[in-house]
Amino acid sequence: MMMMTILSKSLASVAGALLSVSILAGAANAADKLSAVYVMSDNLGDMGFNDNAATGFARAEKDGVRTRLLQASPSDPQLWRQNLEAVSNSGEWSIIFTGPNMHDNLAAVAPQHPEQKYVFFDDQLDLPNVLSVKYAQNEGSYLAGALAAIAATDKADFPLSSGEPKIAVVAGMDLPVIQDFIVGFKQGAKTVVPNIEVQVIFIGNFNDAQKAYDLTKTAIENGANVVYNVAGPAGLGILKGAADAKKYAIGVDSDQNGLHPENVIASMLKQIGNSIYDSIGQVRDGKAEFGKLKIYGLANDGVGLVYNDALVPASVKAKIDEAKAKVVSGELKVETAFK
Repeated sequence: MMMMTILSKSLASVAGALLSVSILAGAANAADKLSAVYVMSDNLGDMGFNDNAATGFARAEKDGVRTRLLQASPSDPQLWRQNLEAVSNSGEWSIIFTGPNMHDNLAAVAPQHPEQKYVFFDDQLDLPNVLSVKYAQNEGSYLAGALAAIAATDKADFPLSSGEPKIAVVAGMDLPVIQDFIVGFKQGAKTVVPNIEVQVIFIGNFNDAQKAYDLTKTAIENGANVVYNVAGPAGLGILKGAADAKKYAIGVDSDQNGLHPENVIASMLKQIGNSIYDSIGQVRDGKAEFGKLKIYGLANDGVGLVYNDALVPASVKAKIDEAKAKVVSGELKVETAFK
């Protein structure tokens, strides 16, 4: 009986030790798991930039990456900074992502955490622990401009147009990245219709959808047949303004064609989600080049144009696709606002 008791105690001790090892191993595996957090200066639900970014994190999560998206009011920059400092101090994230409006915050916080890895998209910061990601929105906008010029002047295929060579860009703010959209759009339009008139109107922010709506109606009253949305969340007002005026619009960042399917002829995709997913994969594989800038353009599916098939005939798509091939091959150089 004594021998059995001793044996039972020994087995219990071994089992307890094995359980402890198992718990510790599990904790270690959880700690080692790749993790990514997005510190936002805005909210989800814009059906554009932020929602596109979210698709990249969702794809990474399916691969086993732990993710979190920290939303914040666009009118509360103090919270943006607090969130960035909190996740940086926590030490629990393999990669911290952040984007537009966060340049000064990241410039202040990243040097304080030299071992922390950051991915800064849609902007650039030259620090050794920051991978900067930018997009050739000028290339995608070149295609959007070419399509807008065709749609404005081809009444047979685009019956809502007057046939006059008049189009418009309604944009959020006069920033270099927004000017890059505009430069490419104008070049694409003038390549197709050299005498085309391109109105450029700035809202003054990226969140006032009502003002965007009103300015779109003004652009259309001034003759614009097609309006290009370059306004982030405020752009939803642009699309509705064009639809209510029974004219055409081109969406941006995400596929917005379904929001007003009788009026939105295409969307210029700025593939934020693709770049986020790709960046996470580069970090996982040890191939991420921190301290450098990576550009995503037409050649690597960083930008593109998705058509509303119900409104854009195959013959028009073929013309735009020819232009795309010239840009990808290098035969055609798209102008940029960045020198």
